[in-house]
Parts: sequence; structure tokens; C-alpha cells
Amino acid sequence: MYIELEVMIEREPAEVFAFLRDKDLYPQEPGSPVLALDQLTPDPPGVGTRYREVVRVLPFVRVVIVSEVTRFDPPHHLEEDFEGGGVRGHLAYEFVPRDGGTQLIQRETVEAVGAMRVFAALAWRSLGPRLRERLDGIKRDLDSGWVVDLDRSRRQESASG
Repeated sequence: MYIELEVMIEREPAEVFAFLRDKDLYPQEPGSPVLALDQLTPDPPGVGTRYREVVRVLPFVRVVIVSEVTRFDPPHHLEEDFEGGGVRGHLAYEFVPRDGGTQLIQRETVEAVGAMRVFAALAWRSLGPRLRERLDGIKRDLDSGWVVDLDRSRRQESASG
């Protein structure tokens, strides 16, 4: 399944990129299916950085999804491959400067694997709206003035020194 979504955010591309680069540092919205999101590899983020997400897919069903950054081109492109919970795929963000802000384009390919293939049609129907909600949440957070650290390496230096 392929999904392409976009949203206009009233922030510079570097700020939007940094927000998504630092996805493990921000709290999830109430009701989010993401229960935990941790960076598995040392800072700073870049190609090869790995993340672990615990996601609630049903009221009592949780799955672990591991992702790895495959393209890191600030502030233009951020991409990752992911796998877990019966799915694997590729997520790509493109950050396009537009009218003093950023047109954020999300392209995602998802494939069911193993036993999940049986439930794929049902799962795909809910995936598009959930991805749209997530993108709209990113827009809400950034447009409301969320503070973004453009230089995550400073955090690493202060933590180690």
C-alpha cells in the first residue's frame, strides 16, 4: 500500500526537519497509539540511527516496530525503513520551502508480512486516516510554537560533559 499526504506548516524547513529528527524526545498526544518511542543508537541522529516504537493496534494488542534512518539530508529529506508487528515499509519526508513555511510531504509504503496478510485489507482502511491525524498533529504542535532544538549535538555535548 502506498500513501502520500502533505500539510503546510508555518515554520522553516530546518525547524520541521529537526522536529521529526528528534521524534523520540517529544511526548505523544493523549490517545496516541504510540506508547513508547526510543532511540536505540547513540546521538547524533543520522543514517543508521535506529528507533523502537511500541504501538497499540487494538485495546489489548501491542506491537514493537523497529525503524532505521536510511536518508538524512537536512533540511530536505528524512527517510526510514521499518519492520515489526506484521508489517514492513518505508517512510519518506520531504521538506519544501513555501511562502515562508514548509510544505511537508509524507510518502509511505507499507506491506503486510506473515500472518498479518490475512488482516491487511482491514488494516489498510484505517491506516490512511491515522497517518493523516498524525500529520495534522505535527502541524498543530509546530504551528502552536513548539520549541525545536536545531542543533541536537549540543544536547549530546552537555549530557557527556
